Amino acid sequence: MKKIYLLLLSIFLLSGTIVKAQNVLLSEDFETVYFYDTLLIDCQVVGSPPPGVTGDMNWYNMDSDGDPDGSGGGRPDGWFALLPFSTVDQYPTIYGGTPPDSNTVIGANTWTTAAMPQQNWLITQSVNLGTADTLFWKSAARQAPRYLDGYEVRLSTTTNADNTTAFSNLLFSASEMTPPLGTDTTYSTFTFVPSTGFIHGADGMYIDYAGAVTNPAHKCQLRPFSVPLNAFANQAVYIAFLSNSTDDNLISLDDVMIRGTLSTIGVNENANDIALNLFPNPATDNVQVNYTLTSETIVTISMFDVTGKLVSTVSEGSQPAGRHFAHINTSSVAKGFYTVKVETAFGASTSKLIVR
Repeated sequence: MKKIYLLLLSIFLLSGTIVKAQNVLLSEDFETVYFYDTLLIDCQVVGSPPPGVTGDMNWYNMDSDGDPDGSGGGRPDGWFALLPFSTVDQYPTIYGGTPPDSNTVIGANTWTTAAMPQQNWLITQSVNLGTADTLFWKSAARQAPRYLDGYEVRLSTTTNADNTTAFSNLLFSASEMTPPLGTDTTYSTFTFVPSTGFIHGADGMYIDYAGAVTNPAHKCQLRPFSVPLNAFANQAVYIAFLSNSTDDNLISLDDVMIRGTLSTIGVNENANDIALNLFPNPATDNVQVNYTLTSETIVTISMFDVTGKLVSTVSEGSQPAGRHFAHINTSSVAKGFYTVKVETAFGASTSKLIVR
């Protein structure tokens, strides 16, 4: 019996290696209770900053400035969960919810009583990079161009301490609006800093209006970004999203992922590039199935035990191209090894799961 178990374990580990060829090193869409209750350490609640050590597998939320909310809405310090600003990003048809939808982003407030740059840090867990990985994420500001929020994406190769000394590598910068206010909602009448940063909505894309209109509170839509991480190949890194605007409004993030180039290993089964990723893994009560569709298709998600017996099935129906997620309840299944399979009209992708 022991030999059979070891054989199954070897097969599982070998299969896991094939799946890992997709190289999804980090994936977080801020939807799960697991993230907010378990993985994310809110330093405002705990009362201490990130420990500044290597290999830390927690995310950290740190408000280094301590300036109180100035909006009158009782906004929390640091980063917190909220609904997307634009109805375009609430996805009622994709997520199956009714407004207000269940789609969640994570945001930070810069509308405070102090006229100075905020220091709201959201720091990822430690990630061991390969040779050719890329950071993906989406962001949206609450208002544009008036009170447009900016932020920075920084990288540390040493520790997760919440300071720019550790996070000395600047990967991306989004500009914020600075006084004086423009005369209307035309971007050319406003000033943005830094001058080299990206300005949300300035090109007329990913924003809830086109052209100059009277309402100054134009909502931004979640916009995708990516930065190659080749310069940090084969190193353990932390990524920090730093909300550092002065007296603006809100900035939000979603769909943070670090992913490498697909290998030719296992290409037959994963040829449609579903980019399947399970989180958490190992799982206990629940596992989130993250996947990407390159075109509209009907999706079926199944879970099998080591004997090939079907344990659970989730039918997602027809879904459009883009990133999606589903949940499988694992609280009632036995501890052990399982296979999760995502099937579409164009092919299938599998990933190994441990339930403990």
